[in-house]
Amino acid sequence: MAKGKKSFVLYTDQIGIFSKLTDEQAGLLIKHIYAYCNDEEPKGDFVTELAFESIKQALKRDLRKFEDVKVKRSEAGKKSAEARKKQKATKSTSVKSVQQKATKSTVSVSDSVNVSVSVNEKVNDILKRKQSFRQSLTDFNKSNPSKYPKQLFIDFEMYWTEHGPKDKKMRFEKEKTFGIASRLSTWYKRDLNGTYKSKVKRLNTFD
Repeated sequence: MAKGKKSFVLYTDQIGIFSKLTDEQAGLLIKHIYAYCNDEEPKGDFVTELAFESIKQALKRDLRKFEDVKVKRSEAGKKSAEARKKQKATKSTSVKSVQQKATKSTVSVSDSVNVSVSVNEKVNDILKRKQSFRQSLTDFNKSNPSKYPKQLFIDFEMYWTEHGPKDKKMRFEKEKTFGIASRLSTWYKRDLNGTYKSKVKRLNTFD
């Protein structure tokens, strides 16, 4: 018998074999069948061996079918495991890609100055990132002296570095892109009351 096979089948049409035997001979045949199916090598008399021959062929056919089914199930199990593994790997890669995109925000200061601000949501280092943002404004001001008044930089910084008590990102970090030069220009143009324009010619140092 094959490994893992715990049963065998006797068919109803085999009753013709048993009906020709005495009860004693039928009993010997049953014992012969059980011994064969338990991988023993039973020895019977002529009548038992003769009666057993057709039953043995049926048992062999069933065994081959069992082995075929066992192989197919094994192959199906391997394919299913591989599919789950690939799906898990794909999901892991997708999540990692999203996390990488979410943890980095680039602030463009000007054509010649670029500041990369790392955003790690797992570490509350907002103060450090605020200082980095402030430095980017300072660098812009040094590259473009007297273009905007000091108060504009102060108001600009306070607005864009604002965040809620539970937020791990500041307002500018929530933007998809953030160019310092273009944002300052827009901020200056929206000065409808002329608050900044009246001071633009004054010498200012943002530090």
